[in-house]
Amino acid sequence: MGIQASLRREHRLAVAGFATAFVLAGGATTAALTLGGRNAFFRPAVHQPISFNHRKHVTELDIGCTTCHLTVETEAFSGLPDADLCAGCHLEPQGKSEEEKKLVEMLKKGTALAWKPLFRQPAHVFYSHRRHVIAAKLQCRVCHGAIADTIAPPVRVRRLVMDDCVSCHRRERVSTDCTVCHR
Repeated sequence: MGIQASLRREHRLAVAGFATAFVLAGGATTAALTLGGRNAFFRPAVHQPISFNHRKHVTELDIGCTTCHLTVETEAFSGLPDADLCAGCHLEPQGKSEEEKKLVEMLKKGTALAWKPLFRQPAHVFYSHRRHVIAAKLQCRVCHGAIADTIAPPVRVRRLVMDDCVSCHRRERVSTDCTVCHR
């Protein structure tokens, strides 16, 4: 093969490689936007031990967020319900859903409910639920959106970013000093 033919072949391979990378990058961007906006593509999926129905508990049964998220008014972390809390209502099935049957079985076996937090902040950010729920009197939906209307836990959620917090602080005329939220 001649030098010119070899260069043309390398050029075609380089163009094909660039085109492939461009298409893959576009697909990744589309996936990221489809999965919930900024940085959604890079966050791992979160799977819960059972498919918890917030709508059933919050809307239909009128159970407040603080019933299951016990420390939302007293600490930085809202808390996640443990098996003992769920057992208060679910040692026997209350309905016919397969997920509730699974929950009852787990509770009877003494299996821990290993809930995984859906909303996380980077380690250098300090967010206090107590400060926002008690002092600022914010409703959960302000930051967590329509989570109370979901019939199954989301696998991915839109992560709050600094602009979300800063714009709210400015709107509410709360300090935007870096040391308020950053360690």
